[in-house]
Amino acid sequence: LVSEKSERVPMKILIIKSSSMGDVVHALPVAFDIAQHFPDAVIDWVAEESFRDIPRLSPFVGDIIQTAFRRWQKHPTAAETWREAGAVKRRLRDARYDIVIDLQGLARTGLVTHWAHAPKAAGFSFGCVREWPAALFYSSGMRFPLEETMGAVHRYRALAAAALGYKAEGRPRFGLKTFRPNPMPLPGAYAALAVNTSQARKLWPEGNWVEVARQLSERGLSSVLFWGNDEEKQRVKRIAAQAPGCIVAPRLPLADIASVLMDASIVVGVDTGISHLGAALARPTIGIFVQTSLEKVPIFGDAEYVNLGGPGQMPTVDDVMQQCGGFLK
Repeated sequence: LVSEKSERVPMKILIIKSSSMGDVVHALPVAFDIAQHFPDAVIDWVAEESFRDIPRLSPFVGDIIQTAFRRWQKHPTAAETWREAGAVKRRLRDARYDIVIDLQGLARTGLVTHWAHAPKAAGFSFGCVREWPAALFYSSGMRFPLEETMGAVHRYRALAAAALGYKAEGRPRFGLKTFRPNPMPLPGAYAALAVNTSQARKLWPEGNWVEVARQLSERGLSSVLFWGNDEEKQRVKRIAAQAPGCIVAPRLPLADIASVLMDASIVVGVDTGISHLGAALARPTIGIFVQTSLEKVPIFGDAEYVNLGGPGQMPTVDDVMQQCGGFLK
């Protein structure tokens, strides 16, 4: 795809992948792919305000356009909602993108696609998109039948490749870089444990985490545990109270969590955004899957990673520690 303005003007591309944390992480290889095929392209990204720091980790992404639909929907008639949404619309319109690629496929992201008024808008076909009204906003010939069974990372890469006319070949690459110093530097090596998740069915037993932390301590590693709400805080405090060398991190913004992950010797976590981010940051990562299908959202990364378990196949402590041993040699 060549910019319709001038061969000397870099193509301007808008990627829409606004939520949630793990989903935004899964989409970041798209920026890497585009940069390899169109080195001069300008790649901007639309993200919900809670996740705006995730695409900022990619050196291939320029401006982050921040939306707040989750907050706006609570106060749809408020003057502030209309003011903020109007500012987003003007910013998108004034940017004059050559193409918009909606990786989210929701009605609200279809609307954002429309706000950009780009000559080309791409997304999933009516039969494959999350919410069918989104496909109404895509250009004719730019609705692609890519099923969710492909897996999130491969599906997003395939959509961008189809829209821009290249092939997404090879393993997914992220190339991420943190942009803040580690807010809690530790004197020795440590593991980052992502024990919490928003869905209870994805949790791994607390007793297993206690044993993992104990065995990591015997290997000379502290364990840093993260939390995002009071329930999660109590969970990590219970685990830390029973295992030596556990450190409960303060509640951190995502940019700071990324910096903590970047310095970790290993990341171990359930199917949650922090685990996926750790792998994307090229940290050796072990993903523990309790109920999630590995076909749709496996962990991918730029370094060593492994996905354990799946529906009806809960990994054991021995399974996890065997992989830890291999990564920590």
